[in-house]
Amino acid sequence: MHNFLKFKLPAGYSQERLIRESADASYSTKEEQSATERFTIYDTFDWRLFNNSLALYGTGSHFVLHHLSQNTLIERARIRAQPVFIWEFPDSRLKDLLSPIIKVRALLKRAEIVSHSNSYRIMNPDEKTVARFVYEAFRLKPDAPAMSTHLTLEQVRGYPGYFRTLANQFHDLGFPTVGEEDIYRNILGAVNQKPGDYSTKLKLKLDPDMRADEATKIVLRFLLNVINRNVEGIKADLDTEFLHDFRVAIRRTRSALSQIKYVFPEDAIDRFRREFAALGKLSNPLRDLDVYLLNERSYKAMLPNVFQVDIEPLFDHLRVKRSAALKEVVGNLNSKRLSRMLKDWEAFLDEPSNNTSPALNAGVPIIFLARKRIYRRYRKVVKLGRLSFENTGDELLHQLRIECKKLRYLMEFFSSLFPYPKISILINQLKNLQDYLGDFQDVCIQDEYLQTITGELPIANTQSKRTILAIGSLIGALSQKKQTVKNSFSNIFNDFASASNRRLFRELFAS
Repeated sequence: MHNFLKFKLPAGYSQERLIRESADASYSTKEEQSATERFTIYDTFDWRLFNNSLALYGTGSHFVLHHLSQNTLIERARIRAQPVFIWEFPDSRLKDLLSPIIKVRALLKRAEIVSHSNSYRIMNPDEKTVARFVYEAFRLKPDAPAMSTHLTLEQVRGYPGYFRTLANQFHDLGFPTVGEEDIYRNILGAVNQKPGDYSTKLKLKLDPDMRADEATKIVLRFLLNVINRNVEGIKADLDTEFLHDFRVAIRRTRSALSQIKYVFPEDAIDRFRREFAALGKLSNPLRDLDVYLLNERSYKAMLPNVFQVDIEPLFDHLRVKRSAALKEVVGNLNSKRLSRMLKDWEAFLDEPSNNTSPALNAGVPIIFLARKRIYRRYRKVVKLGRLSFENTGDELLHQLRIECKKLRYLMEFFSSLFPYPKISILINQLKNLQDYLGDFQDVCIQDEYLQTITGELPIANTQSKRTILAIGSLIGALSQKKQTVKNSFSNIFNDFASASNRRLFRELFAS
């Protein structure tokens, strides 16, 4: 048996009633201490901590990391100023634990809570302490009604019998046992927060015999939800991932409209194709600037020490440009045109399926269309990849990257139609190839951009000239990185195009 148990108490169940109803002639109860504590629950917008079964609490000048499923404290650190991004945390084990999880996302205040607790000793007739319990109530404000109350029963070494007796007594009173995750969910639920309610992963459940137009609309509704959920975060400039998720959802939408062919009448979706293309293009400059600024530390690390200070004016210039680009994006997000387009798109997706649809593939079972499109795209990726062995030019690798992205989107749209263990192997292999091609493309774009940006910088003083020299050094470092990445192409592609993967693609999609 555990050395402690937590119980959920009914709403409005006071500690006085708890003492009265748990009284027993074989022991007495004595209050030890009471405490009131304010704490804040933190997580990212996409619940990265919760999805790893972690909870981060801030109280006073301390941050405390708990493991929810194991009901354990992992790490505690004293931090004077509240950090928002991981690079604002002081060097510590807590920072090391959080860094690979939250990455570039901002920590948001998910709930601010007041906890009032009373600790009691349970004593036997000899006045020996045989157990302890803590009554705890959570409130939004000190004088507000309790929104969640709990009891923690703690075992004292040498007296397991009392612990078992009390545990059974609390069970008999109708108190269900709960874990820390249950309490965490209860608290957040009381402030209308639902842990894990946002994700960009397409966790859809499609029926293989479903009409193709109906299945495609399910995919597109999910993507529209992602688009809508990220708009306010972009406007508030909370972190750069709001724009990233927004853009990926738009790309996926455009990919679905172009790849899942003839499931909708062309005249019905032609406008939306144009509108989504324009919306994606509009945000390109802002995303590019985000990438440059997010890589600031790694760029500087590529340079000799003498240039790491000299290149600062470049990033100052990029920050100014980013402010202007953000203003333009926000202006368009606030426009009546975009609002009207998204509402019209939602209305189109909510229209019921029509058996008389003129679209050729509207009523085709989605499993047939999914297999056909995925296998055709896969064969194109393999063909283009093999051509790249003969000509590893930048443009060919760029085309391969686009084809891989289209294949990945199709496989993710329809992954629920195929055995998960098998399709997940192929998606992960494809992701490895995509990561390589994405890194290569990023270096190419950054190299090209830096070669043109020097014309935007003033060269009238010595500092500006030193900045241009530093940029030149960075361009040289990026060129070396580009060649290093290119040299590894054959190994990466051969892993994806292996005989075992070819067999698996044929098994799942060629029938």
